[in-house]
Amino acid sequence: MVLSGWKRSIGTGLVCMLAAAAWAQPPVLKSYHIAGGSYVAATDLAKFYNFGRNQIDSEERAEYRTSTAQFYLQADQRDVVLNGVNHWLSWPVQDERNRLWVADVDVLKVIDPVLRPETVRSSQPIRTVVLDPGHGGSEHGTHSVSGRAEKELTLDLAKRVQQFLAAAGVRVVLTRTADREVDLDDRVAFCRAQHASLFVSLHFNSGGSAEGIETYCMPPAGAASTSKPSSQNGDADRAPGNQYDLCNVWLAHCVQKSLLRATHAPDRGVRRARFVVLRDATCPAILVESGFLSNPAEERKLVTAAYRDTLAKAISEGILTYKKTVEPR
Repeated sequence: MVLSGWKRSIGTGLVCMLAAAAWAQPPVLKSYHIAGGSYVAATDLAKFYNFGRNQIDSEERAEYRTSTAQFYLQADQRDVVLNGVNHWLSWPVQDERNRLWVADVDVLKVIDPVLRPETVRSSQPIRTVVLDPGHGGSEHGTHSVSGRAEKELTLDLAKRVQQFLAAAGVRVVLTRTADREVDLDDRVAFCRAQHASLFVSLHFNSGGSAEGIETYCMPPAGAASTSKPSSQNGDADRAPGNQYDLCNVWLAHCVQKSLLRATHAPDRGVRRARFVVLRDATCPAILVESGFLSNPAEERKLVTAAYRDTLAKAISEGILTYKKTVEPR
């Protein structure tokens, strides 16, 4: 892929990574100055990924489909659907000149890693996965409707994921194996000391009647977190976790898709946040919110061992899918 017209602030390293998989005479994706930023036309993306024609007769929405891929977007929305998973963008889709436009950073950091995962590569085999059961000790996390503490359920879930991954031959270590408090910085330090290949933090959500599963990874440098307005800039400096941007989003996609397939839970998407354990990560890292303990219907499932086993198997299968696609060949 050759990218022309990209803002200099994106960095030539990323451009080279995308161009590395190109042919002798690669197609060109051009970015244009739209709404105060640099954007790529959705129609140009459709041509590049061989999506064909828009399946929707609308100027404000577009859906492109093939037998193996899907891309849905809507004007003024920050979320798109990529291959069956909702992904939150750094900036909303723009509707200008009777065309839909996606920010160039989102093309690089969201769309391309998901639609061309063969371009996402790890320089080393995936040897050690660090699982991080959220909370512990005096940090109870949220509580379920029936009074179960999040810290108890995250530890149980982590041990179940460990069993599935270990059975597949993956070395797995936990940031805590008992009910004890572990500082966030200590979780990052533990990951570094273990020379981890992947870091997966496990949590359960809270939010009234809300329901569904969401998976977090780092926002690109300068982009706002999902929970903040896109007009509010994020940290302009690259954090340690940003060096794994492409791996982060592909890992998040694999785990989120596996969880949705196994549970049929509502898809709250791959989201972005600068949580300490993601921001300071020394390897690709995600944080999984496997359901809402505040929702009575979801809570009834989450407190059962059988459902947590379903979650654990799905998380491990997502990790293994990622492992299979990125390891050196």
